Amino acid sequence: MAKINLTYNGEAKTLQTDDFNEKEKEIYAEAAMTERELNRYKYLVSVFTDRRNFLLEKLVKSVEDDKEET
Repeated sequence: MAKINLTYNGEAKTLQTDDFNEKEKEIYAEAAMTERELNRYKYLVSVFTDRRNFLLEKLVKSVEDDKEET
């Protein structure tokens, strides 16, 4: 008896996957894939945000150092 725990509209739900019909299995499979993609995009946003911030910090320091040298 496989169960899945999920949150839907702010409520915790537990569903019995053994009771899923074919359509429900397809819906669940797509929802699970969508969740994985969403997590992957959140990770990418985090990586690119950190990279942008790193580069902007480098740029600001470089410009400020150039001003000090002149």
